[in-house]
Amino acid sequence: MEHDTTFARLIVKEKILEVTYKEGLHITYEIAEKIVRDRLSFTKGKNMAVIIKSQGVISIDKPAREYFASEKGIRDLSATAIIVNSDYSRLLGNFFIFVNKTKMPVKIFSDTQKAVKWLQQYIIL
Repeated sequence: MEHDTTFARLIVKEKILEVTYKEGLHITYEIAEKIVRDRLSFTKGKNMAVIIKSQGVISIDKPAREYFASEKGIRDLSATAIIVNSDYSRLLGNFFIFVNKTKMPVKIFSDTQKAVKWLQQYIIL
């Protein structure tokens, strides 16, 4: 099961939703809302663990970060693993997780297999 949207590619693998952002993406509040709407439409109300491949993101503004961490932004998600490709991205990601607290588990990874292993405990059958 997969779907391309304006801002991301969505694929379900091993009962985990994988979101790969498109290259050169500047995420604003409006784009964050659209990304969540597209995800909810694709998953059709099924609660899922998600891997976010963030390498295509150039920037994400504060209102977008707050929206992604909100009840609306995390709707139908059991946990999120964010894949980064640099120490700087890891530092920034951990800072944003600390500042924009959410009611679900979120963790930064550089290795996709480790992220999948961690997410398996949050898969809802």
